[in-house]
Amino acid sequence: MLYAQAELLGANGVNSLAEYVASTCVAIIVAYLSQFLIPKIKIRYWLPSNFLYTMPINAAGNSAQPGQPPAPQPPAPQAAGQPAPATTFLIQTNSLTIQNFGRKAAAWVEIVHRRRPDFFQLYPSLNYNEITTPSGEHIIRIESLAHKEYVTLQLLSYVHQPELLYIRSEAGHASQMPWMVVRKFPKWAYAAIQLLILVGAGFSTYWLIRVAMFVFKELHAP
Repeated sequence: MLYAQAELLGANGVNSLAEYVASTCVAIIVAYLSQFLIPKIKIRYWLPSNFLYTMPINAAGNSAQPGQPPAPQPPAPQAAGQPAPATTFLIQTNSLTIQNFGRKAAAWVEIVHRRRPDFFQLYPSLNYNEITTPSGEHIIRIESLAHKEYVTLQLLSYVHQPELLYIRSEAGHASQMPWMVVRKFPKWAYAAIQLLILVGAGFSTYWLIRVAMFVFKELHAP
């Protein structure tokens, strides 16, 4: 009789411990998953293009008309020992795209360069202001970026090359996103892929539940 009571108390203790461990694990999992449900800011950026143009200069010192080669000019006389005058000049174009992939709007996204770019423009047009720090860095502050909203900063350089330092928001520094040009498939192909993913996820969930039920029965079998 006493032995049976001891076994019963031991079984109850094991069950209580198992329930405590299970409830703790569930609480930890729920707390971990809840952080993905809270709306957050997620700023990413990438550099779609940059190109260096070599622009010809005619004898009058003016650039050639767009789409037309410069007219041939006789060589200008130069004194002995002096370098030949420049016949070309360089123009560089860069683009920088920023997007908010988070579900929370980002306020005052900052683009920081080593010095002010020679010329820049935002597309599409957004409200922004400019700040120069005491150490000379130039900051473009974009007022807001909503969920999935993006903006492209177009840069034109003819004196200084743009030197991007970092991009940040109230959520911290943004990270650069690798990208590549890929083929775009029709909508039905993407729908078929999503359907296969859902079927696979459902199949995996079904068998995970079956395994969990089997393990639970084995642990609580008399």
